[in-house]
Amino acid sequence: MAMLWRSFRSDFLKFKRTSIGWIHIVIPVVVASLFLFYYAVSAWEPMAKLSGFLEVISIGFPLMIGLICGIAVDQEWQAGGAQVMLRETKSRAIAYSSKFLLLFLMGAFSVMVTVGIFAIGFKTVPLLFYVKTVGILMVANSFLYILHLLVSFLYGKGASIGLGIGESLISALALTGLGDGRWYYLPCAWSVRLNDYLVYIWDQPASATIGKIEIVRGLVIALVVAGIGFWVSLRWFKKWDGRKSFE
Repeated sequence: MAMLWRSFRSDFLKFKRTSIGWIHIVIPVVVASLFLFYYAVSAWEPMAKLSGFLEVISIGFPLMIGLICGIAVDQEWQAGGAQVMLRETKSRAIAYSSKFLLLFLMGAFSVMVTVGIFAIGFKTVPLLFYVKTVGILMVANSFLYILHLLVSFLYGKGASIGLGIGESLISALALTGLGDGRWYYLPCAWSVRLNDYLVYIWDQPASATIGKIEIVRGLVIALVVAGIGFWVSLRWFKKWDGRKSFE
């Protein structure tokens, strides 16, 4: 645990000198503020406003994960070809786990800022609703952090960002009839569909059972896939020779 904390602290100090920290603060504030400003002058129904906000956040999340993971890993390459993580650390598992944990927690902070600011200005739903929203966003996207770390190490920042763009487009399509029955198999669609069910439960409490079943099912799938993905990626990182696949 002490080794993990030292590695975590080291990564945090490195990130403080990059754009990663500012991205996690500025973008949430700007996005939430823009939504509140627009909704203050729009005639949308409360349900439509809430659904629109959560859909945009959920759709944009894969792209942000791709960008953040790409920048974080690119920083390692610029610092010596990722040799600090591969050669100059006592445990590759600790180095990799620290990187994932820090990025995930920074993402959680960013989501809490975004949702928190919106909640202050949009009090139509109770606080518990927003707490559930944050939980869904982070659990549903946990596997994407693992996937994008892997892609960033293997193929570089451009590939991670490109994948994030594709995932955001897929998550938008998953809101349509194309996603019905298929979204379970699309990690990038989990958060947008689950948050839609959350809004449905709030708007149609008489039919809440259906939405609750789908949310529980989706979260279980997300947790299982993330757990397996982390275990597989950790084993891969322990054996990786440090070369990008396109070299």
